[in-house]
Amino acid sequence: MMKKMLVLLFLAFAVVAGAAQIKDMKFVCDAKKCGIEFQFASEDDLPTFFQKYDASGKKLTVGFSGTEFALGDGNYDIDATSEWVKSMRVFREKYRGMDFLKIEMAVGPSLASDKNEISLDNSNFLLKLKGNKGKAKAWTLSKIFAEKKKAADKAAAEEKKAAEKQALEDKKAAAKAAAEEKKRLAEEKKAAEKQALEDKKAAAKAAAEEKKRLAEEKKAAEKQALEDKKAAAKAAAEEKKRLAEEKKAAEKAALEEKKRLAEEKKAAEKAAKEEAKRMAEEQKNLDKAIKEGGAISALLPSVKEFTVLMGSGMEQFRLVTDDAIDIKYVSGPDKASIITVGVAGPQKSPVFKIGAGSLVKSVTWGANGLKLQLPVGLRPVMLVQDGALVLQTTESAIKKDGFIFWSARPDGIFVRDWMKAADANQSFDSFVNKYDKDSKKIVSGAQVFHLKPVVRELIVVEDEIDMYAGPNDNSQVINRLVFGDRLVNLDLVGLYYKVQSGARVGFVNRRSVSYKDELSAVQQERLKQVDKERGELAEGAVTIASQLDGMYEDRVTYSSFGRRDPFVEVKGLVEEGINIDQVELVGIIWESDVPMAILVESKNPSISYTLKEGDKILNGKVLKITETDVLFLIQEFGVSRRYSMGLPDKYGGKK
Repeated sequence: MMKKMLVLLFLAFAVVAGAAQIKDMKFVCDAKKCGIEFQFASEDDLPTFFQKYDASGKKLTVGFSGTEFALGDGNYDIDATSEWVKSMRVFREKYRGMDFLKIEMAVGPSLASDKNEISLDNSNFLLKLKGNKGKAKAWTLSKIFAEKKKAADKAAAEEKKAAEKQALEDKKAAAKAAAEEKKRLAEEKKAAEKQALEDKKAAAKAAAEEKKRLAEEKKAAEKQALEDKKAAAKAAAEEKKRLAEEKKAAEKAALEEKKRLAEEKKAAEKAAKEEAKRMAEEQKNLDKAIKEGGAISALLPSVKEFTVLMGSGMEQFRLVTDDAIDIKYVSGPDKASIITVGVAGPQKSPVFKIGAGSLVKSVTWGANGLKLQLPVGLRPVMLVQDGALVLQTTESAIKKDGFIFWSARPDGIFVRDWMKAADANQSFDSFVNKYDKDSKKIVSGAQVFHLKPVVRELIVVEDEIDMYAGPNDNSQVINRLVFGDRLVNLDLVGLYYKVQSGARVGFVNRRSVSYKDELSAVQQERLKQVDKERGELAEGAVTIASQLDGMYEDRVTYSSFGRRDPFVEVKGLVEEGINIDQVELVGIIWESDVPMAILVESKNPSISYTLKEGDKILNGKVLKITETDVLFLIQEFGVSRRYSMGLPDKYGGKK
């Protein structure tokens, strides 16, 4: 009963009058029990105790408040093979305002709980370990400590004895080495004196031989000079003869060149006469076709009708084409105030200009379809009805009641003023001649029929590239081009564009150039800066393209990365496509014939996609792949936009 009371008093919060001290620890294990005995110096002022087991670290920690450890804080190795206690660390730590002595024990598989029983026998505190019987060996910490200290002292003494013995041997070896060094220096001195005498004799002999050699060289030089003089005279005579022959040949060549130039001039005059004759014949045929009517269209090819309606504060423009117009393929106005209608047209076309209207300034075919040029900043109402495009805005140029109406069709121009009687259907010539006299021209006939088509230009997008004589990198380099240089696109041959730069025609790698509407945002800003420095293009200038892009191909994108089999069809990809708002660009395969972009899903990086230029995505396609960026063309709700995705810095992108 008395022991139980002492245990309760030991575990309860108690006011400690003085610090307790653990003088030693023992581990005992027999058939009945295994436990650790903490031997206190006195049974008075015993501390508060706690125990805690860490299953992840295989550690049992016990703590005593206000307690000293006679053997001192630090690490103690017990038995690394023990299934109970392998080692322990003794340290101090504050816990709930109290100073605790903590003993953290690394334990084996036999001890896996902090529900261990405790008991008190006078000043000995017993911790009965709860666990399976395992490999156990009794130990006393002070004895382990003493044995290790004794072994350390013995090792230190042996090390000291060995050091003294080594020092004595080193001293003897040093004395012996000094004697040998003294002997060696004496022998070296004797040898040096002998060598100096021999060197003196050799120097005298060499001086005599050098004097003899110089005399012989002088004699040979005088002989060579005489021979060189004779040879020079002979060469001068031969050179004089050669120059005379060259002069005679040059005079003969000049005479032949004069004759050739005269023949070329005669041929050029003949060709000029034939060209003038041909142009006159073409003009005659053109005049005849216009006179007969119906031979030449008043509109662009593939356009059925332009209709303009103005008056009473309103202007309306109506466009009808051979191919049905879908609102999904109508985009703009863009920054250059151009509306693009995505319908097929000719590869080359003139510019149809409208001078009087406030709504549409000009119409032409571009790379992506029919382009309508509007005044800067104008945003008209736009709708598509029955396959026709209609634009409408307010109008203040014509300030009178009623309407002015004109309609251009391939067979002529129809004009109607609501305030006058109905006019007869006019021919295109009479319509143009009439409005040429007015201050506000509706249509310029010269611009309709006599403008040459504008070839779509390419822009160099790398810092420096080569222009080759043939469509391969092994061809002769005929020019060096830098970022921002403009090239005329003549043809596409495999992986190379045939281009014209100034008066030179050659080939460039198509990955080194881009069309202006395919540039990324970074490239566009850099191009503006380069143009500004060169003073080549005015701010906001627009180049009208006249070559159609190739038709888009329906392609199914397969992934060659991540966990999906790249040869298994991605179901629903054609119908749905990749949503670029839910993917990230992680790589670009550039050193290949066809550049490819590698994208992964933002929420699940194990799902990846590999895309090439022209591949379709959700509501658009991949427009261009550069070394660090991918440019997408997105069409949503009838509006087209370009979206650029760049490589992050950690994947090789540029800041």
